Amino acid sequence: MAQQDNYKTESVSGLQELLKFRGNPLAYLRNISIRGVDIRQITIGKRRVFFVNHPTLIRDVLVTHDWNFIKGRGLRASKPVFGSGLLTSEGELHRRQRRLAQPAFHSERLAGYARTMVNLGAAASSRWSEGERIAIDQEMMRLTLQIVGRTLFTADVLAEAREIGNAVTNALHEFRLLNSPLVQTIQVVRRWAARRASKSRHRFEHLLRRIISEHRAYPERYADMLSMLMASDGEMGTGYMSDELLLDEALTIFLAGHETTANALTWAWYLLAQHPAAEQTLHEEIEHVLNGRLPSPEDMVRLHYTGQVFREALRLYPPAWIIGREAVTGYRLGSVDVPAGSTLMMSPYAIHRDPRFWHDPETFAPERWKEGAADQRPKFAFFPFGAGSRVCIGEHFATMEGVLLIAVIAQHWRLRLTPQQEVGLSPQITLRPRPSISMVALGAERGNP
Repeated sequence: MAQQDNYKTESVSGLQELLKFRGNPLAYLRNISIRGVDIRQITIGKRRVFFVNHPTLIRDVLVTHDWNFIKGRGLRASKPVFGSGLLTSEGELHRRQRRLAQPAFHSERLAGYARTMVNLGAAASSRWSEGERIAIDQEMMRLTLQIVGRTLFTADVLAEAREIGNAVTNALHEFRLLNSPLVQTIQVVRRWAARRASKSRHRFEHLLRRIISEHRAYPERYADMLSMLMASDGEMGTGYMSDELLLDEALTIFLAGHETTANALTWAWYLLAQHPAAEQTLHEEIEHVLNGRLPSPEDMVRLHYTGQVFREALRLYPPAWIIGREAVTGYRLGSVDVPAGSTLMMSPYAIHRDPRFWHDPETFAPERWKEGAADQRPKFAFFPFGAGSRVCIGEHFATMEGVLLIAVIAQHWRLRLTPQQEVGLSPQITLRPRPSISMVALGAERGNP
């Protein structure tokens, strides 16, 4: 465990304190961070909730002693939406499913995915016109949905993109409802919320069932992630991978595979539009490295600043803004005893903006990611993809996708925020903008400041 024993701790009690967090979670977490609180404990009867806000302690929970923790109550309550896929499963089931899916994200496959990402990104941005107003978050959702469909499922989902997008939005709303402490404690309300969540899930199940059916009917046509999951049926015996479990995995990967990257890209465009010097540096690098051609996987190591822009967007607006765990047995967190069954909450959003670990943390500064700069910070001051045995299986996929899409779109466009719009944050299962972000597309040369 952590060697340091002088962590700053606070202890409060009462349901009202937890409701303060639920009412405005980002402000609540930011307040803890600004005041340098490492552990904040909320006691509600026999229930304990701990907000963990120090990189060393986060490492202990997520990596060093991850065997002592399971997913938090929020994700367990979301099973009516996600089923028993990678996001919610535990133990041997989670380890097995992860082993089956892992080969789909090996480096040799990523190179093939990169070409698809670039081509779809170029096609999507070619449909924009000069001066057109674009809901950039919706555009990024449609684009990343197409990419995950084509790369991991060998399926063209463009026609269903709007329907799926609406269904995802509804599912995330139901997730937030299921995660409410009041809903969790009132059985009748919990059952009602679970029925609503299941109904929301059914709206896009038919698409996934169709894709699975086509893979089963023509297995020789496919060599994607879905086919890898299905291969376990033959290896381990009929029924080892049931259609329902396969559906859960497909649904989880569809959601996690496009929602998080779309949000990160949305915030990257939002930040670039407000920082013309950074935007100009980005365009100069893209022109120098690519010289008008589409990017390739080999360009990833040369698009230094583009990668810094994407990482800085992940720092300021991490899609997975909070991570929850539940202690299986009693645990010693610094100098604080954590009883079995307690909830531990760790927030990338709070840690990424903590002034103890980041200079001028509210400022968008891609140059803070120059080579060697990260060595000056604690390792777990930045963990947008989680850590440990449950680190996001698609971390390298998402990073490559983010960098390549920024490069291919910025080759032709500069995006400007439409005036007089107020952009807020909507912390659901991911960190979405509220309302939708409206931007104007200007040709890269015309938008040159």
